[in-house]
Formats: sequence, structure tokens, C-alpha cells
Amino acid sequence: MKVRLKQWIQAGITCLCVLALLCPITIVHADELDSMESQSSDLKNELDNINEELLEISNQIAEIEVKSEALNGEIEKTQEQLLIARENERRQYEDMELRIQYIYENNGESLLGLILSAQSLADFVNKVDFVKTLNEYDRNMVNELQALRTNIEEEEARLKEQQQSYIEMEKELNTKKAEMTAKAEETSTDLNLLTARIQTLKDEKAAKAAEAAAKAAQMNQASQNNQNSSGGNTGTGGNGGNSSEVPNNPGGGYIYPSGPGQLNPFVGVVYFNGHRETYYSQKVLPGYGLSIPGRHVASDGTIRDGSGYLCLASSDHPKGTVVETSLGTGIVYDTGCASGTIDIYTDW
Repeated sequence: MKVRLKQWIQAGITCLCVLALLCPITIVHADELDSMESQSSDLKNELDNINEELLEISNQIAEIEVKSEALNGEIEKTQEQLLIARENERRQYEDMELRIQYIYENNGESLLGLILSAQSLADFVNKVDFVKTLNEYDRNMVNELQALRTNIEEEEARLKEQQQSYIEMEKELNTKKAEMTAKAEETSTDLNLLTARIQTLKDEKAAKAAEAAAKAAQMNQASQNNQNSSGGNTGTGGNGGNSSEVPNNPGGGYIYPSGPGQLNPFVGVVYFNGHRETYYSQKVLPGYGLSIPGRHVASDGTIRDGSGYLCLASSDHPKGTVVETSLGTGIVYDTGCASGTIDIYTDW
């Protein structure tokens, strides 16, 4: 009995030593990883928002460019119309000046002779009316051409003002686009650096867990060798016939899981598939009342049933529910743990 007590004490001291070395590092890394992953999520959301805004700005710039191109076409047409109007106005002025010059140079004899050559009163009235109509035509034509030119000039000014407005809008959008592009590049750089740091911490965590598991195995093996060399009377007392239900395996000697995010004696809490995972040991809670067909201890120290499924405890799932865990597929055989938590039954 004393030998067995000594064995249990040695195994417990071994586990405590390893846990004392690993737990502070694990807790620090876990807190740092949680903080970094939260920052990474925030940066991803920020980068998505920046990219959406950049897309909207690019669409606005493209729309302004299309409108500006159409406006340039209107300005060209207006300028062509303005040239034509100015040319018509110039010709009308020249024609009117020629007629006035001709009249004055000939002392009005041309028009006067036209009127005096009338053969009758009706002919006289018609010729006077013709001279009057000709003068009115010149004045009206000049006025119309001037009004047309003024309207075209005003339209040209309006179009150019609108064109300048488009130019300024596009300039502002391009400035904003450049600023958002720089911000996106900066955010992307920060995200890449943070992602690399997170991966480094995960790799360090996995390496330390593997190193701790190897050290634990070595210490357990050394402890078992010491126990074996201490002599033969280990005894089988205590539970007697229940030894197959709760195996006597104080040294362990298991190959513990050591992958990232996997539960093991040195990483006692992980988060997997939307739940929190912990473990409880049959060395503390033998679980004689549990009905687990083919119950046995696997090479990794977990308690499994005859089909190789992990034995689990859950307050959220009824017994018999199949649940995926960080160590593989398990079946709920027990209750009593906190909501949101899956307890994995082990021999650790």
C-alpha cells in the first residue's frame, strides 16, 4: 500500500512540475492570441469597408468621365454652331453695309430712281413698300442673328461651367481615391504582419506543447523505471475486481495529443467547433455508475468505448449524442458540466 501511495505521489509531482513550467506560458500565449485574433478580425472588417468605398469612388469617377465625354461633344457642337452664327451675322452686316454704302455713294439715286420710275400709283406704292420691306428685313435679320449668337454664347458658357464642375469633382474623387488606396495598403500591411505574428505564436505554442509532452513522457518513464527498480510488492488491493473498470496506470506513458488547439494534460482548456473543451480524469472521478460498453483507456490516455469513440460529458446534449471534438469523434455518456462546455473523460 505504501509503495502504491509513493507511486501516486511521484506521478503527481511529475505532472505538477510539467504543468508549472507550461501553464504560465500557455496562459500568456492564449491571452495574446485572443487579443491578436480580435485585432485581426477588426482589421479585416476595416479593409473590407475601405475596399467597398474604393469601389464606390471608382464607379463615381467612371460615371463622371462618361458624362464629361458627352459634355465635350456638346461643347464641340455648340462651338461649331457659334462659328456658323457669327459667320452669318458677319455676312449679313456686310450685305447691309454694301447696300447702305451703295445708296449713299449714289446719293440715294438708286432707290429714288426706283421709286420715280413707277408707271402708276399702284406701282409707286409697291416700290415704296419694297424699299421699306428691304430695310426692315436688314434690321430684323441683324437682330435675329445677334440674338442667336448671344444664345449660343450663353449655352457655350453654361456647358464650359458644367465641364469645369466635372473636372473639379473628378479631381476631388481622385484625391480621395489616392488617400483610401494608401489607407488600404497600410491596413493590409498591418493585417499581414499581425497574421504572421499570430501564426508564429501558434507555432510556438504547438512546439512548446510537443516539448512539454515529450518531457512529461520522459519524466513518466523515469518515474516508472524508478518504481520498477524499487521492488516487487505493488499489491492489487483496494478495488479488487474493479481494476478492469479503472485501470491502474499511475505512470501514464501515453502519447499525448500535441497538435495546435488540441486538448492535453498541459493545455487543459481549448475552444473547438463552437464549444469550450476541458477534461476530467477517472483517477478523480472513477465513474462506476456510467454504462460505457467496451470501456478502455486509449494510447493517448483518453477513455473510449468499444467502438473507439471518446467518452464525453455535456449538459447541452442528451446522452448518446455524437459530438466532434479537438481529439476526434465522441459520444455523450455523462452530464454535470457547465453549459457550452464539453468534458472529455481521460486517465490523465
